[in-house]
Amino acid sequence: MSALVARLHDAAVTPEAWPYALTALTDAAGVAGAALIIFNKSTGKVDEAHFCGLSARFKSDYVRHYAALDPYSPLLDGSWKTLSECLPNRLLRSSEWYNDFILTCGVRDILGTRLAGTSGHCVMFGIHQQIGRSFSDSVDSVVNLAGIPLKHAASRHIERLASPRTAIDLSQTEVSAKGRRFYFHVDNGSRYPDETGSFFSTADDATAHAIVVAQELAQDGSWHGSSILVTDDRGHEIVRVRIGR
Repeated sequence: MSALVARLHDAAVTPEAWPYALTALTDAAGVAGAALIIFNKSTGKVDEAHFCGLSARFKSDYVRHYAALDPYSPLLDGSWKTLSECLPNRLLRSSEWYNDFILTCGVRDILGTRLAGTSGHCVMFGIHQQIGRSFSDSVDSVVNLAGIPLKHAASRHIERLASPRTAIDLSQTEVSAKGRRFYFHVDNGSRYPDETGSFFSTADDATAHAIVVAQELAQDGSWHGSSILVTDDRGHEIVRVRIGR
């Protein structure tokens, strides 16, 4: 989970990190894919999309044709909803989007939500499970623990779309921030190492991120008593943040 939250932090900083964040999320949840779709409210079309897993090679088909036929995305709000619970089978059986896109991708069901929105854009997100399988308990755990950083990353992304000037400022800030890489290991007697790390401008910023990670993990009582160990790129310990009580 520490590595996943770090990947989501990277996505909040730069759009190029979204494919890696989605892959980390699907690996953690044990699912077959995911999609993050940014709709333009003025045009009703997709301005940007990131797909991974089963549906990745069908992304252009969705953007070009099936987005306009999608009956599921307009139903999503800030809560998590499964496709199978939102739309009746009789409607899905007659849906070109479902029969020619969803099933063709090899997807059985989708767990989706509306992550963020501005006056100009909204961000929809879906976790995909393949035909023949059901969502496991690990999906609920990932949604609970990674939901906040996921929404934060989506919000930051559309803020950049709304303001080109902000995007330039953020880009300049991000370049200057890439001075040191910090690693966020989960330690409960056995260490779950963070092998990728994330860039932060100062050790204080890395500590603040560790506190956020600890708060996320604390929502799952099984992590209580563990800690987030922050190290720098030389392996020196920066701080240890306790998870839960």
